[in-house]
Amino acid sequence: MEKREVEISEVIDSAKFVGLPLGITVLTIFIMLVDGFDLQTMSFVAPALLPEWGIERSDLTLVLTGSMIGMAVGSVLLGWLGDRIGRKNSYLVCIAFLFVGSLMSALSTGLNDLFAWRVLTGIGLGGVTPLAATMISEWTPKRVRVVAVACSIVAVPLGGSIGAEVARWVIPNFGWRTIFYIGAALPLVFLLIALFLLPESPKYLTQRPSRHAQLARMLNRLVGEKRFDGTERFIVAEPPRPPGNWFAMLLKPPYLSTTLLLWAAFAFNTLALYAFTNFLPTVLTATGMPLEQALRGSTFFNFGGLFGAVGGSVLIALLGSRLVGSSISLMGAIAVFITGVTIVALGASADAQLYFLILLAGVAMHGMQNFLYAVGAHSYPTYIRASGVGTAQTVSRIGGVMSSVLAGAFFAMEPAAPVSLFFYMVGGVLVVVVISFFSLRTHIPPNRSRPALKEAGAGDPAH
Repeated sequence: MEKREVEISEVIDSAKFVGLPLGITVLTIFIMLVDGFDLQTMSFVAPALLPEWGIERSDLTLVLTGSMIGMAVGSVLLGWLGDRIGRKNSYLVCIAFLFVGSLMSALSTGLNDLFAWRVLTGIGLGGVTPLAATMISEWTPKRVRVVAVACSIVAVPLGGSIGAEVARWVIPNFGWRTIFYIGAALPLVFLLIALFLLPESPKYLTQRPSRHAQLARMLNRLVGEKRFDGTERFIVAEPPRPPGNWFAMLLKPPYLSTTLLLWAAFAFNTLALYAFTNFLPTVLTATGMPLEQALRGSTFFNFGGLFGAVGGSVLIALLGSRLVGSSISLMGAIAVFITGVTIVALGASADAQLYFLILLAGVAMHGMQNFLYAVGAHSYPTYIRASGVGTAQTVSRIGGVMSSVLAGAFFAMEPAAPVSLFFYMVGGVLVVVVISFFSLRTHIPPNRSRPALKEAGAGDPAH
């Protein structure tokens, strides 16, 4: 007897969002909040390490580079692992790395120890975001998928913003190690929750006939009725890949200019983003600003990311990505330059003005990070879309590592460089982002022009 064929994407797209997809989305958002917290714990504690360990600001480069190196490894390694042991198991491994890395960071007695454990934490950080986006994308109906993924991504800067406020109170009262203990406790809690409540990827289960009974149970739970018994032939309808090497395709016409411009925009925006993420409290304390006020700067920077990611996405849908993304990034470059000018003119006493400018910088840098994923997905056909965006993300890690290297060189300058130079340098980097992003020819068009473009053969935006 021939098995009944079931295309699982059709089942998932026909299901209600309330229920299993909503539960997966909410759980993932909470995990991403923890991810945002752990991503920035080192920047929160860095100023407190200086007097306690008797080190210079330039010495912090080692440990602040650690998480970037780990993220570069994790984004590749854990994605590869997910294809072999399952998305859920790989996701659990990521969370376990966050727990162990943060716990051991709290117990560190020197920079070398702390560097090693930040690398381990970074491996987890590198895998959490792409795996979270994959889990949500595969279990949520298409009509709400974009919003669900966006909410999980936006949770990262929100977690950093919450972390900065927690650090402002915790570090003066309980010491910097407590921040790492919190950063270890939270992943442990969600590791246990995800172990029991998070389902496996439906596409992963589809590729393994021996686990089709498990997939049938999950799909029955999804649709709210006993529709499948595991004897079906579950499939995923995907277009076939054309012959040829995918990497070579990215570097040949008609994708060559798109690929190189995306790589440049990703790398330089990530450089600017992590220069602020990792070094902002340390730079602000160098102006004479108290630690609590410096950490408030991180709060505003991350809070700005919420406006940039959500507000910018709405504007892109209305006005297209070229105008909106380029304008917001240019605004950020100007805000960062003015931050340097304000420090020269008024010093740390101008904290209200500085917080506002830092908020605008957060809108620009976090917003652009989201815009680049959306435009990258729009720029490639289905068969190389994941490879194109994934490669751009990997290249962006180079920018993350360079942010620590260049910041370390800045702090090591003799005589000491004025703090304003840090902001001028980051502003210059953002100008490169504006030029690279504006020069792309594969932007998402405004809503009003999409039907015409579609008729002309342009690719639809993909998520």
